[in-house]
Amino acid sequence: MVAVQIIQLHDPARRPASWMEIVRPEQFVLFAKNLDSGAGCDLEGRPFDDPERGTCALCESLPEARLAGEAAVARTPSLRIDIFDAEGRAHPPLLTILHPSRAQTVETHPRVLRRRRTIAWTLIVLGIPLIVYASLAYRDHDIILPAFLGINMVIAAGRLLWFNLGVRETERAREDRLRRHEPAAAPRHDR
Repeated sequence: MVAVQIIQLHDPARRPASWMEIVRPEQFVLFAKNLDSGAGCDLEGRPFDDPERGTCALCESLPEARLAGEAAVARTPSLRIDIFDAEGRAHPPLLTILHPSRAQTVETHPRVLRRRRTIAWTLIVLGIPLIVYASLAYRDHDIILPAFLGINMVIAAGRLLWFNLGVRETERAREDRLRRHEPAAAPRHDR
């Protein structure tokens, strides 16, 4: 059984009042969110009546936090569990845990990245000929719509590719932070 401490995010009666001031550097914090509504909830999937009275879960180690998140998602498949280190939400979550049936909906999933890249390149392939046609057309009224569509298709494609680049860079930084928190492999004693 994993030891999880549930704490209120802000409790004016507690000293310190904020959850950020309670978390020690070696602890990890779990936040739950309902995937369908996007609303914060507890680890059982019950939405908070008042977001100001929300809670999070504290775990003493990353493996414990991972186990607690996986157990919560197994009980309630519509949950998304984000695990943060003691720095809190200043950075993207170290881990995001979803039920396997929902894993393909996260923006960092390879299938989502591939679909976005495919759409972007399709927009480029369709937009460039429209721009070329608009630049070669002889009558002014023939170039307005193709130029408008072509330019907007290329801009939209650029945004999609830029978004993918940002997601990959964020994921790379997250993996580096995650490696720093994972326990080092035990040293080998070869004789």
